[in-house]
Amino acid sequence: MVYKNKIKQKKFSIIKISFTLIIILFFILSLIPLLYMCRYVHASGDDYGYGMLPHLAWLNSHSFVEVLKAAGATVREYYYGWQGTWASIFLFSLQPEVFSPDLYWIVPIIMIFLTVISTSLLLFYILVKKLEFPLTAYGIINSCLLLMMIQFVPSTKSAIFWYNGTAHYIIPYFFAVLAIYSFFKFIDTYSYKVWLVALFSMFMLGGANYLAALLAPIILCFLLIVYGKKRRKSFLLLIPLAVEMIGLGISMCAPGNFVRGGEELSLTFSKLVSTIIKSFEQGFITIIEYIKDKPVVFIIMLFMVIVVWESLISKPLNFKYPYPCIFVVAMFCVYCAMFAPVIYAGTEVSGGVPNTIFQVFLLTVTADIVYVLGWGRRKSKERSEKTGKRAFYLEPVKFRRIVSIPSIIVCVIFVFFCRGNLRDMTMFKCIDYVVSGQADDYKLQMEERLSLLLDPSLREVELPEINQEQGPLMHMEVLADPNAWTNQVVGQFYQKDKVVGVKRK
Repeated sequence: MVYKNKIKQKKFSIIKISFTLIIILFFILSLIPLLYMCRYVHASGDDYGYGMLPHLAWLNSHSFVEVLKAAGATVREYYYGWQGTWASIFLFSLQPEVFSPDLYWIVPIIMIFLTVISTSLLLFYILVKKLEFPLTAYGIINSCLLLMMIQFVPSTKSAIFWYNGTAHYIIPYFFAVLAIYSFFKFIDTYSYKVWLVALFSMFMLGGANYLAALLAPIILCFLLIVYGKKRRKSFLLLIPLAVEMIGLGISMCAPGNFVRGGEELSLTFSKLVSTIIKSFEQGFITIIEYIKDKPVVFIIMLFMVIVVWESLISKPLNFKYPYPCIFVVAMFCVYCAMFAPVIYAGTEVSGGVPNTIFQVFLLTVTADIVYVLGWGRRKSKERSEKTGKRAFYLEPVKFRRIVSIPSIIVCVIFVFFCRGNLRDMTMFKCIDYVVSGQADDYKLQMEERLSLLLDPSLREVELPEINQEQGPLMHMEVLADPNAWTNQVVGQFYQKDKVVGVKRK
């Protein structure tokens, strides 16, 4: 009997590992259409404006030191003239075409990598290192989370393909999640190498977009409330927090902010209260919109619930998961806080804002699923110990047979009925863009445009028009008016006296 049980356990382990590998493989395959787009991406709009001085420095010297000096000059120019997010401006100015017109292909690779590595690192530490989830469960949960985060992102332009948008939102997301990972690990290990990672991450967040700049400090405050009394050295993390607050203060006090936003940026108590109320209101509204527009996301979450519960009942609990209601409320507050900067500023929302909000929504819901189910597992165990009866949902084999397999079948059926929603996935947007022939047309037209802009004999350039709507890609078209902003920055970047858009013959 013991031998038979071992054989069964071994067979199930093989099945579980195989299933995990299939999920991971599906996620990897879903990235192929996105990576294929590397051959089509080009700089656009703001890329040229912020990259102008570093590009000229590179052309004149081919010295990276001179490029960095020019990037610093760009930060100063925009700090006084347009916006205060100094770290983002510094990153903007280092867009790939500063160094070569053939280097922009690297943007999607970098941004997908940063999203995957930061999210995976944080989940691995919390699920595997702290909560002792099996690697198979981690592999499935992480792949599902990343699949939702990348494939259902609201704006593909600011999440993957456009450097300026991704530098302002994806790179700060990377630093925010890296900082949160560092907080957890430093509190557990007191490693000063980890502390330095937290310090640098918070330094960068001090000059980044305000959503990412809010996320890491809020989580740090929660962690210090929970662990501060037991682990006094955790308060050393207040130094990275102070560094971010100083950087954020410098960013918020920039004269350029008032040029861009006017007197609406003034601080008043009534506006602060109104912002908090509206943030919670918008949080509820956005969740309803997600349910309506992204039903497949919630089907994937249901699948994650099954995976998490099966993992919890297959091992002893090493954490009590206390006060689940407080935890859920705290996570909802973190999510709603992401709406506050835009509501307070009252400015137009860029494509990266909904992306960050969606990313934080997914992170907080995943945390809720794990925490609430962990609490439910503990309560169920306590109840079974009191009554002497063990419910089927605490027995891995019975739960698998009665709940897991039927639920997975139901999830597949729901996905089939919601298949129209699948067309909104990033990979299908990319596939449609390529299959339609529009991608190849855009590639040829941009190569034609670059040949004109890179021709040193042309001082005044007429660029045949290109359709501004380029599927998942960002394209800000030059206009017939040579004084239009896009025309001006394109001309300055390529050192032309005049750039105009003309009708294509």
